[in-house]
Amino acid sequence: MTDERNSWEEYAPQPGPLTVYRREAMASDFEVALNESADEDGADAALDALDEVDRIEDALSVFRPTSAVSRVNLLAAETPVRVDEELWNWLQTSVRLGKETEGAFDVAAAPLWRAWGFADRDGEFPPEDKLRRALALSGQNRLRFDDAARTVAFEREGVELNFGAIGKGIALDAASAKLEERGVFDFLIQGGKSGVVARGGRAGDYAPDVLAELSAGTRDDKEPEIDEESGLRRRRDSSEETLDAILPDALKPDGALLAAERLRFEPTGWTVGIAHPLYPERRLGTLWLRDRALATSGSTYQFFRAGGKRYSHIVDPRTGYPTLGVLSTTVLAPTATEADALSTAFFVLGPEKSEAFCARRLDVGALLVLERDAAPGYEVVTFNLGPDVFRAVENA
Repeated sequence: MTDERNSWEEYAPQPGPLTVYRREAMASDFEVALNESADEDGADAALDALDEVDRIEDALSVFRPTSAVSRVNLLAAETPVRVDEELWNWLQTSVRLGKETEGAFDVAAAPLWRAWGFADRDGEFPPEDKLRRALALSGQNRLRFDDAARTVAFEREGVELNFGAIGKGIALDAASAKLEERGVFDFLIQGGKSGVVARGGRAGDYAPDVLAELSAGTRDDKEPEIDEESGLRRRRDSSEETLDAILPDALKPDGALLAAERLRFEPTGWTVGIAHPLYPERRLGTLWLRDRALATSGSTYQFFRAGGKRYSHIVDPRTGYPTLGVLSTTVLAPTATEADALSTAFFVLGPEKSEAFCARRLDVGALLVLERDAAPGYEVVTFNLGPDVFRAVENA
């Protein structure tokens, strides 16, 4: 039997060491990871990026009475409230994403969130009359915008904004912009277990399809030759045409293909593990990111059971009820702001409408874990995630 770890993988460089800067924010640990070879300015840039996360939390948190969002929630039912350009843009982006997802994401669904007890990190079935009142106060259609004056007003008392389903994405994008502004272009920023922005690459980290594709044509029973010039082992490959298409110009003039030299032509990125929503100590697979963002929504830690059913803390803002049948959603998008909002929206929309969205937006990829009665109790579906991005773990 051929060993699963083939000769090319033996030569693949291991991901390089990192320096990680960490700070608690938004009820999570935010981390900035830089290649250990980053210059001394990288540390200052990382701290600036984490300061930016703090600034965004100060502006968006409904738990801070002095935040810009708390001010809007306090006054907007009585009078139009003028907001700064930054908050205005976040509001407009949120409303756009709400429309694009058929209302599955809604920045003005806070009354429902409170009615179900999730504001207190608990969950219980609310009385029907309480749920009806919350539903009547929820929805971005309750917001009134004046573009010229840059003001927002509420239709009635009790309407409330909450950026909880998009705020981490906004903070990650702001932190990313701060790092790039400071001249750092190879980094990964993580917001808790639910959001990531990856730029450039980690030294020695390569796309998951590279070795998988190459190894298909390199496994044989021959002993590897020793290259006299480099001292590295090598193999003669019978599928050079396929390999050359994957890695142009990687073939040496004499036809010998050295793994170390071949890999040097591949751009680096960041490999990120995807946790199993039912067994968080296990991985479902890995995603390879480069200049892209990721967000995950799920019921791993925030759910409750009633009537024999598992209810997530994610409420469908259109019906007022928590979503059933989806265990987790992971979304890849150009920005963390979009990824954050879409991971919530796809959780609500389910697989069919999520697939339709991804068919319209080829720059968005998604992985959904669906609840199933039959063993093993779940099903994984993916959209726009090819072998260059996603690799599943067998027997996850």
